[in-house]
Amino acid sequence: MKQVHNTLLVTHDSGLLLHWQRVFGKTKPVAIGQIDKFFRYEPTAPCVVWMDTAIPLRPDWDDAAWIKVLERDDMRVIGASSNPSDGEAMLALDAGCAGYCHAFSDASTLKQVKEVVESGQVWIGKNLMQRLLHGVNRLVPKPPAPNTAWREQLTLREVEIAILAASGASNQSISAQCQISERTVKAHLSAVFAKLCIADRLQLALKVHGIQ
Repeated sequence: MKQVHNTLLVTHDSGLLLHWQRVFGKTKPVAIGQIDKFFRYEPTAPCVVWMDTAIPLRPDWDDAAWIKVLERDDMRVIGASSNPSDGEAMLALDAGCAGYCHAFSDASTLKQVKEVVESGQVWIGKNLMQRLLHGVNRLVPKPPAPNTAWREQLTLREVEIAILAASGASNQSISAQCQISERTVKAHLSAVFAKLCIADRLQLALKVHGIQ
């Protein structure tokens, strides 16, 4: 059974807080408006933290204040910026954040980010995914021919969905292209991860593109 996570909204921006509350209202989120109160907060259950990167006095991601927070098993932090950049995303993810996204993303995107993070995976946006793959491709010599051995363990439908996901397509986009429900897409991806012994979409991308 999927574990239920509480939602913690950390922002001083009333407009952003209202946006998040509209998206996550059904989960009865807890809101904190000051960074020092966040660092003193002790969750009573596993939670997903939406951290407004613009909140006053927030330490840089490499500050020692984040170490204990980002190493906790009961707290997964998502960096959310109203002016996102790949550079900041890399810093946040390298520090141990479970995701990074645009703070004012539409409801569908925010819910998908939450679902991915709650499942234990790391959310990496399409642009950053492509940048990471481009960087790895430049550093790692390409094999003489694409390694397609991973396909042998999957059904034709799973291969199709794996390729789309590895290219950065969202579950919603895959659902539309394959004319199946998002629930079916999630089931196929879970099967793909299990068969290939991988944990998330980044590892899938590396596998599909012959880098891993």
